[in-house]
Amino acid sequence: MDSLAELAARLENAAQGMASASAALAALDPGDVAFGAAAPGRLGETGRTLHAQLLGAVGARSREATAAGARLADAAQALRWAAAGYLDVDDEARRRVT
Repeated sequence: MDSLAELAARLENAAQGMASASAALAALDPGDVAFGAAAPGRLGETGRTLHAQLLGAVGARSREATAAGARLADAAQALRWAAAGYLDVDDEARRRVT
């Protein structure tokens, strides 16, 4: 079984992965031309609407990835604190026994 420190490191790594995913999502914009936004009339209007919806959805997923990464980093820190607490208790128990 993994130690608490190893699990915390894995969570921290996952948090960094989420941060990278968030940045990649935030940079994802093919431009409105990819949706035909430059076309005249309803076609262009539809393209602009689709592009705006894409940006909204991708932005939301990017924010969700950021939030998930923050929760993972918080969990990693909590595991580190728990591990330190266990070490302190173990040290105190050893001192009492010897």
